[in-house]
Amino acid sequence: MGFLGRVDSFLRTKESRFRDINETNQKWGNEDLDPTGPSQRTWISWSYFAFFWAVSFNPVQWNTGASLVNQGLLWWQALLSILVGNLFTATCLVLNSRAAAVYHIGMPVYMRVSAGYYLSFFFIFIRGSVAIIYCATQNYYAGRMMDVLLRAAFGHNWTDLPNHLPASAGITSPQMGAFWIFFVIQFPFMFIHPHNQKWFYYLKSFIAPPVMVGIFGFMVGKNHGLTGAIALTKPVSSSAQGWAFMAGINSVAGSVVTEIVSNPDLARYAKKPSAAGWPQGLAIFMSKSFVIFMGIASSAAARTMYGTAYWNPWDLFDAILDHNWDAGARTAIFLASVVQIFAIIATNLASNCVPTASDLTGLFPRYFNLKRGQVFCVVLSLACVPWKIIASAQSFLTFLGSYVCFLGPILAITITDYFIIRKGNIHIPSVYNGSTSSPYWYWHGFNWRMAIAWIAGFAITIHGLAGSYNIHFSQVSKHMYSLGFPLATTTSAVFYYTLNRIWPVPIYPPEREGEVKSFEALGKTDGFFDDEVSPEEVVPVIIDGVDGIESGPFDYDSKMAHSKEVNF
Repeated sequence: MGFLGRVDSFLRTKESRFRDINETNQKWGNEDLDPTGPSQRTWISWSYFAFFWAVSFNPVQWNTGASLVNQGLLWWQALLSILVGNLFTATCLVLNSRAAAVYHIGMPVYMRVSAGYYLSFFFIFIRGSVAIIYCATQNYYAGRMMDVLLRAAFGHNWTDLPNHLPASAGITSPQMGAFWIFFVIQFPFMFIHPHNQKWFYYLKSFIAPPVMVGIFGFMVGKNHGLTGAIALTKPVSSSAQGWAFMAGINSVAGSVVTEIVSNPDLARYAKKPSAAGWPQGLAIFMSKSFVIFMGIASSAAARTMYGTAYWNPWDLFDAILDHNWDAGARTAIFLASVVQIFAIIATNLASNCVPTASDLTGLFPRYFNLKRGQVFCVVLSLACVPWKIIASAQSFLTFLGSYVCFLGPILAITITDYFIIRKGNIHIPSVYNGSTSSPYWYWHGFNWRMAIAWIAGFAITIHGLAGSYNIHFSQVSKHMYSLGFPLATTTSAVFYYTLNRIWPVPIYPPEREGEVKSFEALGKTDGFFDDEVSPEEVVPVIIDGVDGIESGPFDYDSKMAHSKEVNF
């Protein structure tokens, strides 16, 4: 074996437990693409509740509510907008988690079911691209929190550092230094495998909420309540308030749509399907509503006390230090910044790095597993320029809303496909069998029904995204964009359902079409028919006098049932 061959052998991931009937390489599976085995199904209801309770306690959610106040909504209008948006997102989260919790497959494999083998690559790429951009913005948030932390610790010794960057850069030299300090701290966390990450979220769920509650209490207490802040809401017309309300729903959905679309990558680790059900939906509804309300209240209180509605927590922390420069305030802001930085690392890891890692594993299974993908995501995020994206409240809301144009249609189609079209039945061996005999092969690996449905949902909203950045665009386009999440998801779901009523997709392989198709009939056997053997049951056999593994993903002799199982 030559040098390049040795390098290739070293970089290759562990081979899939499935031996595809037409492929002997790692084109469709590897150790992390295979269904999650029983030993790794360790997440219980509390794990998912803690994760989604904690995931909202970060600057993104705080910013969302504060940004709405800055756009002219009264506090109760912004809160109502948030509650409606959170109800939609919580419901979608629960529905989109079901298939992965039942069949223990991650998003890239799950996407093959509705999109087909090759079309799934396109949607995987979209999801991964969005997650990388979001990872970059979270890194920037943490960098700004690190900047505040260093100011609280070192005072003018930090703030007096010279700036060598132009104003057009959107960031100063000290802020850039703080960004890199955070990046070095975060990097080692990328080597934690997802099934071991739940303890990280348990810790975040205990330490992050008290910090935000404390900041909220301080601001409201200093302001002697919210009465004065409510009266100072930015005056706008009733029509503008109505569209700001809809934009609020869209922004709330946009702030969490990556987690919803990506949640199969975590739901696959559920000990039982119900664990990834309503506990996480309830948690995200409660925590997002609470955190965003605190952002609204604190922003409104800051406008009363300081004359500016600070919608970024780092600007709010700086303002608190400006008006309360003493040992107590500096210590409190330092500790609050530490916790916020930790919270951002946890959010970044689960919401951005794990999804991107899963996508890279799906796209390049020979060379990427989840750990490698997480590292690659955080490194690649350095190529983005997040400080330009969130330069203002309006651009921040537009940035959040843009996600729904790309991911909302995907979410609508996968939910419709699983619950209505397939009635919850997925044949697991077929999602690793990249040949024409698989029901998920469709037309040359493309399910054209999903392609058309996604384009319809995308097209009906994307023109409004351009209008949000261009004042000369049609107002109708901007309003349609404000309806982005409900409009895109409804359009794609209707198109996909209609196309499947006219041209139904196959549910099972051709030779199995007569099998029972009641709701989740295959869920009881992890996606295998009764006469098939899961790779979890594969055992060592003797082939020509040599110890080996019998080939074929599921057609094993019943005599193997008496042999000893092995782990791959």
